[in-house]
Formats: sequence, C-alpha cells, structure tokens
Amino acid sequence: MVLAAGIVLVGAIGAVVLYGAGDDDGADHIAWDCTFQDHDVCVQTEITEFHRCDGEDRPRQEHCRTTSDGIESVTLFTDPANFVTAPLTQEAYDVESLDIGQTHAWDATFLEDGRFLYTEMDGTLILHSGEDVIETATLENTRKFGNTGLLGVAADPDFDENRYVYLYYYVDGSFPRSMDIDITDQVDPLYNRVSRFEFRDGELTDELVLIDDIEGSSGHSGGRLAIGPDGYLYVTTGDAEYVKTDHAALHERVQDRDFLGGKVLRTALNGDIPEDNPFEDSHVYAYGLRNPQGIDFHPATGEPFVSMHGPWRHDEVNRIQAGANYGWPGEKCGYDYKEVAVTDTTDPVYCFNEWTIAPSGTAFVDDPDHPWYGSYFVTGLRGSMLYRIELDDDLDVAHSEVFYIRKTEEIDNRLRNVEFNDGSLYLFGDGYGVGRLTPGDDQYLQ
Repeated sequence: MVLAAGIVLVGAIGAVVLYGAGDDDGADHIAWDCTFQDHDVCVQTEITEFHRCDGEDRPRQEHCRTTSDGIESVTLFTDPANFVTAPLTQEAYDVESLDIGQTHAWDATFLEDGRFLYTEMDGTLILHSGEDVIETATLENTRKFGNTGLLGVAADPDFDENRYVYLYYYVDGSFPRSMDIDITDQVDPLYNRVSRFEFRDGELTDELVLIDDIEGSSGHSGGRLAIGPDGYLYVTTGDAEYVKTDHAALHERVQDRDFLGGKVLRTALNGDIPEDNPFEDSHVYAYGLRNPQGIDFHPATGEPFVSMHGPWRHDEVNRIQAGANYGWPGEKCGYDYKEVAVTDTTDPVYCFNEWTIAPSGTAFVDDPDHPWYGSYFVTGLRGSMLYRIELDDDLDVAHSEVFYIRKTEEIDNRLRNVEFNDGSLYLFGDGYGVGRLTPGDDQYLQ
C-alpha cells in the first residue's frame, strides 16, 4: 500500500488514520474530518470514503492534494491528560513498507550501496539488502533486559574491507562491582559497553573494548552510536535512573564528569581519547543529560544534535557543544527539577513542554538538493510518530510539526529510529517491516 502523508485524528480509543493520494492505478482512501473543541481535543469525527484520486470523477479532490488543509493541530491520545498538540505537516510524500518481517529494531545504519545494518535488543545484529537478509549474528554476552540490551550500531567507514562494526550493549549479568553509596531497590544499575567487532560469516569476533563500565539501568541506558564528520565515534549514555532513588548523593552523579552516565562520549575508533576532547584524559564530550537516545550531525556545521527523554513531558533536542553542561538533574527545559547545583548550563534547542514525544533516534537530511534538506527528524516512541524540526541560519528553530504517524499493518508499534539514505527517510521500530518516506511528485507538493 502506498499513501501520501496523512491527517491524524483521535477517537475514544485513540485511533489514527492516514489519507492521501494514491498510485497511478488508483486506490481506496479513507479521510477523517474532525471538529476541534475544548483546547484542540478532537471530539467528533466523520468518515468519508472515496476512490481514484487521480481520476476525473474524484470527489472532494482537495483531499488528494494536501495532508492538513484547515486542520490546526494534531490530537493523538497518549495517556490521561497528555495529548499531542502540534502543527500537522503540509508536505506530501509516499509511504512504502520494506517487508523484512517482524522486528524489534533499535538502531540502524546504512552502507554506501544501500544495504543496512540493524540491531535488535535481544542481541541480534542483521545485515540486510533491503529485500533479503544477507547475514545475521548473535552477540552472546548480552540479552534484552527491560529497555536495554544490544542497542547502538555504527559501521566502520571501511566496512567492506575490514568488516568492523561498533556496538553498544548491556553486559549480561553485570551489576555494580563496587560503589561507595548503597542503592535502593528502586534502581537496578548495570553496566554497558562500547566495543568494536569483526562481523563476518555470521559471527561477531575479535572484540576490542573501546569504553567499558558505563553505568546504566533497565530503563535509562541511552545507547545511540554515530560516527561524526570528524571521524570520531559519538556515544549517548543514560543517567541510570539514579534521580529516582532516595539517595540525594546519587542525584548528583550525572553532573560528575568522572561518571560516564548521562553524557555524550567521544572516542577514536580504536578507543583512544581524542586529544581535543574538552576534559583531560576523558571520553566525556558533554554532560548533564538524562536519557539521550538520538544523535546526528548538522549537514552544514557538523555539530551533533541529540534528542533526550524528559521526566513527564519536557523532552529536549540539544545542540551539543564540547564541554557543555545541559543541566540534568538540576534543570530541565529551563525549570528547576532537583536540588542539585548546576552552573553555566546550555539551554536546549527545542523543548516539548506541553506533551510527551519520548524521543528516540534522529536524522538530518543532508542532501542539499533534497526538498527536506537541513530538517532534523525525531522518532517518537509515544504516539509512534516522526517529528520534524526546521532550523534557521542561526540554528534556532524556525518551524516544527508532526510529519508522520504510523498506521498501517506493515509499519506498526513504536518507532525507534530514523535514517536518511538515497533520498528517503527510513523508519525502524517494534513492528513489521521498515517504513520508507519519499517526497511526492510535484502535483502533490504545496
């Protein structure tokens, strides 16, 4: 099934439906109209079915040309007293599904020829052609444990020659070997690791540990990997949920630069600490982060941008600068959170103050000839959506909108990652298949 971008409505059970222009053969479409009342909550819907948007007898043809004329915001039920309210995109695009079967993909990375690698939290690494599985390997030293397990993946720039992959994973059975402060049963801390492996003939061999003993938890381990334009590997790490403990001293650990949780780390591909890292003899590049799960690099400046989960709304997008402190847990989205002293903090680029997106993987469109060039796309676990942030020349937010919300049998459940490759956005998540979003023909563009 191929659809253009759609309109999103909510009913009593939070139903979401897309509509749009069909393929050349014509297709059935379902359009949802909605009356907004009471603070932009959708309280009434009317379903209209129509056929063959490209035919002469097409009814209500304006629905074939745009996604959201007359609709001011999206209302998507997420949980009690928490609704998504944001502009809905006016862009038109095609939505396709690559049938790769049932997956629980967490991270993915594309190779130059269109093949892609992706991880599943249970320890599986898969190399896929886009049509068929090429190679699969299992990392034996990990398992899915809550929301952690095998997480981030990055491919070496010379992957075809050396078959090197970089993985972020929970070391199975690893709990603190020593700690000066007792941990309550509110948190089960564990250790994560970043390693380089050789991925060949269905096996992961020759592990080289790059960064070890990264404290995390079953919920807040961060875990995204990306190789920057400077050739270094960037790593996002979670705060290990220590703010949820009764021990005030643990709340301060994210502000401690000797603690690897709640950070962006930066390492050479052999594990060496880059000489221009901001803190001497440290992989820490930036700190004061809660649970960052997305990272990509601005196509013009090369700066990393990171998405981060907030505590009940207040999710953030941050422009990462060397040595910067992003305030957690003393600050979140500009307000005080815990009684932890923080100084010289850097404000986020964008805050989701009114609703929760639960941001995961992110991607910039880096093709200067592409109509979405420079847009920063953020996958949202809450609501299974793709959010778009457009930046101006000063890298301030010029516009933001809900760009896509999944609702097909092929692309289902939570969206965990987005990658841009060869003109399209690819969506990975806990469901069937991979979604591919491609700009529509000129007749569907505004």
